[in-house]
Formats: sequence, C-alpha cells, structure tokens
Amino acid sequence: MPGKTQLSDLVKKAEDGLRRVEGMIDRERKTLSEAKKKWESAQAKAKASTRAAEQNAVKRAKAAVDKANQRLKTLRGQMDEGRANLSDSRVLAKIKASEVAVRQKLEERASALASRTEADLAKAVKAFEQRFMKRRAIEDKNKLADIEKSLQAKHRQAVKQLASKLNDPEVLQESAAPGGRKQKAVVKKTTAGKKKAPGKQATAKKAVAPKGAMKKKAAKKTTAKKAVVKKKAVAPKRVARKASAKKAAAKAKTAN
Repeated sequence: MPGKTQLSDLVKKAEDGLRRVEGMIDRERKTLSEAKKKWESAQAKAKASTRAAEQNAVKRAKAAVDKANQRLKTLRGQMDEGRANLSDSRVLAKIKASEVAVRQKLEERASALASRTEADLAKAVKAFEQRFMKRRAIEDKNKLADIEKSLQAKHRQAVKQLASKLNDPEVLQESAAPGGRKQKAVVKKTTAGKKKAPGKQATAKKAVAPKGAMKKKAAKKTTAKKAVVKKKAVAPKRVARKASAKKAAAKAKTAN
C-alpha cells in the first residue's frame, strides 16, 4: 500500500481533477444555454421566412445544441468518475492512517513498558538482576502481544467498515497487492479463532468434570474406611465368644 504522503497526494490530485471537471461543466452549460438561444432565434426567423439560408441557420444552431449536449454528457460522466476516485482515495487514506496509528501506539506502549522495566530494575537486588530481566522481558513481550492483538482487531474492523464504502472493492487490492493479501490472511485468522471458540467451552467442561469425580473418590474412601472400622468392631466379638467357650470347657473339667 502507498505511503501516507503518497495517499494524501492522491487525494489532492483527485480533488483538483474533480474541481477542474466541475469548472468545465459550468462553462459547457453556459455554451449550451447560448446555443439554445441561437437555435430558438433561428427557428423564429425561419418561421417568418421561407429562405433556404434561414432554414440552414436553424440546422446549424440545432447541431451546435446537440454538440454542446454531448460534451456536457461526457463531462458529467467524467465528474462521476472523479467523485468515485476521490471517495476511494479518501478511504485508502483513512486505512493508511489507521495503520500508522497502530504502529505509533505500539511504539508508545513499548517505550512506556521499557521505562517501567528500567525503573523497576534500578530497585532490584543485583543478585537477581539476570533473573529479573529475563522474567520482565517475557512479561513485556506478552503484554505487547495482547495490545497488538487488540489494536489489530480494531484496525481490521475499521478496514472492513471503510472497505464497504469503496465504489470499486478491487481498488484496495490494486493499490497494493501485499496489503490485500495480509487482509485476507487476517480474515482467515479471525474466522479460525471463531471456530475454535467452542473448544474453550469444552475444555471448561472438562475442567469442571474432575470435581464430581473427586467427590466420588472421596465417597468411596469414606465407605472403605467405615467398612474397615466395622470389621475391626466385629473382630473383638469373635474373640470374646472364643474366650467364653474356653471358660465353659474348663468349668466342665473341674466339675467332673
């Protein structure tokens, strides 16, 4: 895509061309008006006279009117084309301005984050200097990536809205093919992101599912513990029965 100055030059050129055509239309309208007056005058003279010269004057005046009408029609077509070119040039200039704004904001944010990093680094302990710089560099990179995603999303939305106003949608691609290809790639990325959205819900459901499973495991553990306690409680009863049986046998022996 052309640079900002080139696009502003295109807009200025389109505006100058449109003004020039409008001026030509004004002059041609005056010419047509004068031709019509001459034609009407010639017709009036021809009605009052049967001379061939008067009849020929009517024909010449009519031809001049037809010629002026044809030129005016051509100029009106040029004016419509000039207006369309001016509109397209303005849209392209707005798109370029949006791209420049994205870069400027990224540079400002990067500068702000860098200054914050230096200020925090000055307060950090020397022993943790290398670790601190590595960690902060990763954080800054992630923050800039998030900011870039947000700004690029806004830029893509602006491009969509502005591109819909183009009289000829191919103008955007013809002005700079690489730019058009990037826009298509961006659209593919955004649609892919939308398709992947349900996957997040699925992962969220999977993340919730283990809670129920943990409850079931906990319940199984508690029931198992209860079963062990019951077994332990039953065991002394059996021992007591065996002891009473031994005592009874001893009494029987002494009685005999």
